[in-house]
Amino acid sequence: MKQDVNEDLLIKYIIGEANPGEQEEVDLWIKAGDANARTFEQFKFILESSKQLAQESPADVTAEWEKFKIKREAPKNETKVRFMTRWMQIAAAILILIIGVWTGHYFYNRQTYPGPATVMFSAKNKVLTDTLPDGSVVHMNKNSSISYARNFKDRREIKLTGEAFFTVKHDESVPFTVHTGNVNISDVGTAFNVKSKNGYIEVIVENGIVQVGKNALSVRLGAGEMIRIKPDDQQLTKEANTDLLYNYYWSNRVILNNTPLWRVVETLNKVYDVHIKIEGNELQNIPLTLPFNKNDPLDNVLKALLSTLPKIHLSKSGNEIILKK
Repeated sequence: MKQDVNEDLLIKYIIGEANPGEQEEVDLWIKAGDANARTFEQFKFILESSKQLAQESPADVTAEWEKFKIKREAPKNETKVRFMTRWMQIAAAILILIIGVWTGHYFYNRQTYPGPATVMFSAKNKVLTDTLPDGSVVHMNKNSSISYARNFKDRREIKLTGEAFFTVKHDESVPFTVHTGNVNISDVGTAFNVKSKNGYIEVIVENGIVQVGKNALSVRLGAGEMIRIKPDDQQLTKEANTDLLYNYYWSNRVILNNTPLWRVVETLNKVYDVHIKIEGNELQNIPLTLPFNKNDPLDNVLKALLSTLPKIHLSKSGNEIILKK
């Protein structure tokens, strides 16, 4: 049995252009021994890989593939070969060209586009705490996110969606600013909470001072002060903050101290993801003093609430929990 075949015959066989007699000749050669079978598979791999590379690569490689096809049509009286070394050289040349082009392209892009310019963190189903590049710490409530530039230490500006509490590492030379909606909150060395939802923005200062600005308006808040801003507000009015409900999502404690019932209900709805509502305006501002853990069962909290306010009753309607006289 013959131990070598014409390379053009193998090419025709692989690409499906061999006639029945040629197909039989190649089949018999492949079956003649394991060495022939391995040689055939190697040649087939190189041929198909070279064609694919030519299709996916720059014009120079495409030209090499065209030369290869012309070679396929050459007269059949060419030298019969032990062809693997030659075709491996061609494939290696193509691969070197591809790698060279890809490497140049990669490093060019690395210089031109050094990576994403913005860093983003999202808290989905749980509270997320993270230390920012400048050493400041942020606690993000569920379903909230922040983003900032990679050069954050040089320009400490954060975009906030949702709610977050910031403990800022003060640096007079690089102000720390939070942008949410059309409101900007600038730190003057402080810890503060920012909540933004449906255009409503609330800022509460735990310690230090922040500057809150909206368009041409501006106001300073100190420790224990807060501001609520609605989309159509034409002025900024600060007020005293009377509770610690703003930190429930990261402290895990809910401290009610003469807190009006409407704000208690608002907090319970957020903590337990439920829909509690108050029936009757006269109940809205009833004060309530009651500490509890965020992980306490809602039923236990409601029982404690009702025992503290015996004139209030609870009823349920579908998914709603209703507090009424």
